Amino acid sequence: MLGALIGDIVGSVFERAPHKSKEFDFISERSRFTDDSVLTVATADALLHGYGYMPVFKYWGRSYPNAGYGQKFYRWCLSDSDETGESYGNGSAMRVSPIGWAFDSLDEVLEEAKRSAAPSHNHPEGIKGASAVAAAVFLARGGKSKDEIRDYIAGEFGYDLNRPLETIRPEYTFDSSCQGSVPEAIIAFLESEDFEDALCNAVSLGGDSDTQACIAGAIAEAFYGPVSKRWVTMLNILLPQEALRVIDAFNKRYLDSRYNFFCCGQESAEGRPSENGMPYELLNLSPGSCRWWVKELGMQDEVWAFVTESEIPREASVYFSTDTPVIFDQLCFKSFEDAFIALNRNGFDLYFENYAEGGGPGYYTSAPRGRFRIEPHPLFSSGKHWI
Repeated sequence: MLGALIGDIVGSVFERAPHKSKEFDFISERSRFTDDSVLTVATADALLHGYGYMPVFKYWGRSYPNAGYGQKFYRWCLSDSDETGESYGNGSAMRVSPIGWAFDSLDEVLEEAKRSAAPSHNHPEGIKGASAVAAAVFLARGGKSKDEIRDYIAGEFGYDLNRPLETIRPEYTFDSSCQGSVPEAIIAFLESEDFEDALCNAVSLGGDSDTQACIAGAIAEAFYGPVSKRWVTMLNILLPQEALRVIDAFNKRYLDSRYNFFCCGQESAEGRPSENGMPYELLNLSPGSCRWWVKELGMQDEVWAFVTESEIPREASVYFSTDTPVIFDQLCFKSFEDAFIALNRNGFDLYFENYAEGGGPGYYTSAPRGRFRIEPHPLFSSGKHWI
């Protein structure tokens, strides 16, 4: 399941920006989670609590309205009707990977994959795409070889998985249908040498990069084993806590607690007040250049924070600001990772400028603007409101 989320974030930069090479930076300033992650978490939420898929998909979709859904899906998501959608898009396949982990037999996985597709993708191709990906995840986690996975998926679903990527890549273009993207995403996994290579293969197709990397990553995690700590750290930083709590619960129930999530109390990072006070060089910093974190306090109030290198090389300082913007407090950490861990544990979510409209964690009207002022007030450095 985590492989799907990681693939989505890695591929997000290249969606509709074709990249025909395996050489690229996995993470950049533009990396973000998209609808693939939101709805994968929604599927996990439904499995954990026995919710119906339709209300869960609509809840999560409405909570994160600017995550990049297809127009037809989002119209369905906003509708109060119980009518099913007839889409054959790859949305059914991108969100299905938790099902491959949650059941003990292939028959159960296939039946549940069909149920998960039906609310919005009740078309034979939409159901086929979801079923193929869920089956591939199940077979991969069960120790089947790539040849066994290839033969089963090709035989059961009729996908041509014998085409090498080098012949697909040159003429391949963006295609969001199941039949035009799921087989290629599975091939990206089949030709991979490890988890990261599966993501590189998927992105290098130059198609629906976030969804195809999501699918390839989901199967690759199940096949190659747990992803490295750096990927888990990335998810802890980029995903909202509402999602992390669902992922952690799924991790504990179905993945034998193989991963640690900062927001759930399994990591700690201590901050300390600055010995020299807040440097007034901050007044020369533009709020628009900061990568902001935000914590909602209620009544439409929020506290903002950003992280910079501290006076000690390789250490990090977190500065806290109002939206006006007034910098009022500071904490120092031994590393940027410790700073990110602490912000997450204390209820801060990473702010996404391109998600500025809508609701949900990290989705606020706008980040602080104007010129900074400094008015010290030890709200967090006193330790009273910081864990």
